Amino acid sequence: MNIEDRIKQAFSKDGNFSQILPDFEERAEQTKMALAVLEAFTNNHHLMVEAGTGVGKSLAYALPAALWSKANKKRVVVSTYTKILQNQLIKKDLPILKSILNDDLAVEVIYGQENYLCLRRLNSSINYGLFDTREQAAEIDTIFEWSKSGSGILAEYPEPLSLNTIERIGRDSNNCLFQKCPFYDQCFYFYAKSQWQHADILVVNHYLFFANVETDYYILPKFDAVIMDEAHRLEEIAAHFFGIELSNLSILRLLSLIHNPRTRRGIIPRVTISNMKRAELSSVLDECRNAVTEFFAKIQCQFKQNEIKKRIREPNITDNNLDEPLEKLYTILAELVTQEQDLDLAGELSSLTKRVEIVRQSTERFLNLEDKNSVYWVDMVPSDRFSLNSALIDVSGLFADKVFAKIPSVVMTSATLTVNRDFGFLKQRLGAKDCKTLLLDSPFDYQRQAMLYLSESLPLPNEENKFYVGCARTIDEILKLSHGRALILFTSYQALKEVYERVKKDDFTFLVQGEAPVFKLLETFRDDISSVLFATQSFWQGIDVPGEALSCLVITRLPFDVPDDPRLEGVAENLKEHGLEPFYSFQLPQAVLRFRQGFGRLIRNTKDRGVVCVLDKRIIERSYGKSFLDSLPKKLPIAFNINAVAHFFKT
Repeated sequence: MNIEDRIKQAFSKDGNFSQILPDFEERAEQTKMALAVLEAFTNNHHLMVEAGTGVGKSLAYALPAALWSKANKKRVVVSTYTKILQNQLIKKDLPILKSILNDDLAVEVIYGQENYLCLRRLNSSINYGLFDTREQAAEIDTIFEWSKSGSGILAEYPEPLSLNTIERIGRDSNNCLFQKCPFYDQCFYFYAKSQWQHADILVVNHYLFFANVETDYYILPKFDAVIMDEAHRLEEIAAHFFGIELSNLSILRLLSLIHNPRTRRGIIPRVTISNMKRAELSSVLDECRNAVTEFFAKIQCQFKQNEIKKRIREPNITDNNLDEPLEKLYTILAELVTQEQDLDLAGELSSLTKRVEIVRQSTERFLNLEDKNSVYWVDMVPSDRFSLNSALIDVSGLFADKVFAKIPSVVMTSATLTVNRDFGFLKQRLGAKDCKTLLLDSPFDYQRQAMLYLSESLPLPNEENKFYVGCARTIDEILKLSHGRALILFTSYQALKEVYERVKKDDFTFLVQGEAPVFKLLETFRDDISSVLFATQSFWQGIDVPGEALSCLVITRLPFDVPDDPRLEGVAENLKEHGLEPFYSFQLPQAVLRFRQGFGRLIRNTKDRGVVCVLDKRIIERSYGKSFLDSLPKKLPIAFNINAVAHFFKT
């Protein structure tokens, strides 16, 4: 049986999946997607697939990837954005494929190097007391015990770890002795790397994929095709990955890792140096700290009152008083590296030395506005934290030259890749001119399972106080009809806070994003059926709450980017230079894709029922509102009277 026939058989009514999955249903869309993915791999072409909610896209791309890989001795990379999807692939979908293929499928998950525990750094931290607090010392001790039987992958550690601890004991290429390391034979990273070489399918996240691109495909083993799930996020992730993010607190933290005079911790008290050199180093560190304070104070002077984000349009907004002291510090540390006899301490020193140079170079790049295809800005949140940032304006050239030209077959998929059923927006933004496309509608019966309620009575969102009052009043009314069981989505935390303060909280459990970890909020939301979750940003996509707990979805405002977002400004300016109108060629399509992502949270299986309520009347009154409505499922009932919501929940 050839691969095409095996795919058809597996997805058929009496096929492999029906024998393993009790609720499996034959879906023509799933088979069609799987065959299209196979064709892309076989014929070395690129493919975009929009697979509506319920198509079962992860199995639809994983099966042809597995069969094609085994038949042709090729390797496929699967890249995702969220941990939720990555865990679904690792723990559910790929094990199903292994059982179908009689375990004849080698799958490896690859994490960023810092997620692999370095036994040498762990032991050095304990032996030399390289920790900041007693709490961190206790945390490192428990990790030491776990390392004796655990996987060595810090992302799989049973408790959340502080970033400072991961930074202290995670694998660091700048501080690696490779075969000279006394722990080389036990090394979790190099053991994992040896397993990667034998894998048919590698699972990574988008950040690691772009790190591989940045190093000219050095990090990952050679592969022949890539599947990029959650592909609607690719532009945003690439734009920021290849940018700058450098804060005053991160620089001060780096200096404290070298030596913290207040706690007397850091690497320097552990190394053997002369008193004269120690005094010189202490003086240079003080000079660096003072320079950091002065540098960011000068930047702060350029902020207006209540301004928290400032676009930088001209180079050299302030003198680079960081350059000289950082260069001095680099020179001293580099000298100490060559003199240090202890390999562990020399390794830590080497890593810190390179990080100092990265800070110096990043600061210089930022002040010079080095890249004309980047936008630059400063964030001030909270008042004592400043960060220098940059992001790419146009990623199409990057994708065309470094992704599509280098990889024989790139498959991009998501439930939301089209605007008004057209792939043109994302194809243009990602430089995917020669990419084939496939649009597969959701198999769900939206005419029976869902309803869209559009509120006409609320003030426009730009009348903020009136809008917040109206939102709260309408949400109170909706929650009575839905008996809670609702996810309320906002486009900003400020709006969430304003409305949350005004809603009645007598009858249901109210959950608010930020008051607990995301996984805990979702767990409570699922378990407490009548609970109401107020959320923003990350909850518009990637969360999966099937069943009665999410019976009502409220979208308070159409999800446009804020007009003063620095990258949006840069993109808009670039589009105008090319004779395009930014609102219709970028802002509106982006908002439609986000809106569709939010809408997709409601119906997750054939048994789900629910109502989506949109409180932003621009969807009715503005001409562009049609773009949002036309991108929703066909035959979706639309109501303008809240009595229709009451009727829906009674039936």
